[in-house]
Amino acid sequence: MTKEETQQLKGIAIMMMVWLHLFGTNQEILDGCEKFIYLWNGDPLIYAMRKFARMCVVFYTFLGGYGLYKVYQRDIHKCSNSSTMRNGQRVWRLITNYWVVLLIFIGIAAWLQPETYPGGGRILLMNVTALNCTYNDTLWFLFPYALLTLLATPIMRLIMKLRGYRIWVFLAVALAVKVVLYLNETQYESWSGLIWMNLQGALGLFFMFAVGALFAKDNLMERLVTAIRRWIEQSFLVHKMKVSASLVCCILLILLFFGRICVGASTLIDPIFLLLMIPVYLCIRRPQWLSNTLTYIGKHSTNIWFCHRYILVLTGTLITVFRYPVVMLIVLIGTCILCSYVVNGILRLTNHFILSRKSRS
Repeated sequence: MTKEETQQLKGIAIMMMVWLHLFGTNQEILDGCEKFIYLWNGDPLIYAMRKFARMCVVFYTFLGGYGLYKVYQRDIHKCSNSSTMRNGQRVWRLITNYWVVLLIFIGIAAWLQPETYPGGGRILLMNVTALNCTYNDTLWFLFPYALLTLLATPIMRLIMKLRGYRIWVFLAVALAVKVVLYLNETQYESWSGLIWMNLQGALGLFFMFAVGALFAKDNLMERLVTAIRRWIEQSFLVHKMKVSASLVCCILLILLFFGRICVGASTLIDPIFLLLMIPVYLCIRRPQWLSNTLTYIGKHSTNIWFCHRYILVLTGTLITVFRYPVVMLIVLIGTCILCSYVVNGILRLTNHFILSRKSRS
């Protein structure tokens, strides 16, 4: 995958996340929008799509492992030992970005809802440290993902050494840990319990993080894309009926989409569908406007992740005035992108101020 394709996939992943939190967790918003398509069991399609959209965390974790392995591989080829330092810088940028968004939200929320926010010193400290993001529960995997990023260099070093059956043993152990943690999920209130809960979260994310790294290590995505293209080009539709390969891929992607929303909710099903859908998407010849749009959204994906829930918390069901689900999604993502420019501007000004102070000293 190219860097641009990775950004496009991040754009898709963040749209899945926003859809999930817009229509999958708020019944009042779901009741307040127009519904056109219903499934055989009476569920509206926009609600059933939560099964598809819930793959967003798996999606992000896979892309994180894939991208960080590529960076580690590049550093090895350049004989550079700076991977650990750069991963620390990545985590620092992520956390400072989070703090800026949190500061803006707390300022607005304390003004609009002073009886609820900030809610006491302990709650504020839990949110500042990201050990328990009660203000924005969609950030539950921020600390675990930051921990995986911080430990990426030793993880990638281990994965680079894996060969043959050891890969399967490694993945089997990682998957078993994920399943055990999923079946024994527990909430904690003490500080030590919150730290342990986040360590468990990192272990739960580790499987897809490692799968992403292994895909990058053995060029599995490229090999899958090549195999799918060859299979489609030799299929009856393309070979005999002269249907374009991209159209066949689009049909296959739609079938996988409906297949996922028809299968019961399971954390073990998501990786299978995800690893089928990504290479099929990459096989499609995409129009430039679509690629550019997804890339643009992908570049703002971190701030969209940080902001969208806060916006929904502060505005309540106000977004239902737009009535139509797709319009509501576009409005929410557009608002998040505007907020992203503000956040990025504050970060740039802060960095400029710090650098100017250092140069004077």
